[in-house]
Amino acid sequence: MNNRHSSRRYERLYYVLSKRMERRALILITSLLILLVIYQLLLLVPDMKRNMTSIDRLEGTPIQMQTLHE
Repeated sequence: MNNRHSSRRYERLYYVLSKRMERRALILITSLLILLVIYQLLLLVPDMKRNMTSIDRLEGTPIQMQTLHE
């Protein structure tokens, strides 16, 4: 009887803790997705993009410019 009671108690505790962790993981994933969307939207603004990334400075001449000069 005591073994069954402790087993049920353990299952109940596991259920409660797993629900809490699931909720926190869902909140974390949602927050990261929202931050990703905000970051991507900020990259659409040319001045912000220039300040946020360094890859644009490392790129060469755009293809449109090369075909116009040749």
